[in-house]
Amino acid sequence: MASCLALAACGDTQDPSAAEVAAEDAKPIGSYTVDPETGEVRAMHTDGDGTRTTLAAGRTVDPVLPAPFVLPPGATIESVTRVEQGDGRLVTIVFTSELDRNALAEFYRGLAGEAGFSVTSDIPGESALVLAGGDVDDGTTFAATIRASDGGSEAELTVSAGIG
Repeated sequence: MASCLALAACGDTQDPSAAEVAAEDAKPIGSYTVDPETGEVRAMHTDGDGTRTTLAAGRTVDPVLPAPFVLPPGATIESVTRVEQGDGRLVTIVFTSELDRNALAEFYRGLAGEAGFSVTSDIPGESALVLAGGDVDDGTTFAATIRASDGGSEAELTVSAGIG
């Protein structure tokens, strides 16, 4: 009986089919690094269909905001998270500004309005002011949370273009 099992096991060593080889080649791959000096994190992932997604996060990451968004003059970046997937990009920036809370909100209302974005949320809360909106034609969206701080404001701005 043992010899029958051994012979049966030998018969199972066939070459992989083309479909099995293709499935193995399509497995997601990725990597990440952390810069020991700056703490900046970079990651890359390629999924099974070949779509590549990259992430960069840290204080020194170039924000590369989707148009028309920019930081106000004199802003100081606290942190940046940037995700790119194909032609799409999502960026979140935490920053401080010398502009007070209302002036910074007006800065972003103006940018959005000039670019034809609709502002879908404009909530002047007690602890923070929230603005959000988008461009229906190209799918770009933005959200800003702005808090008053000594000498100006603190804000978190997220802009997404081409990432669902």
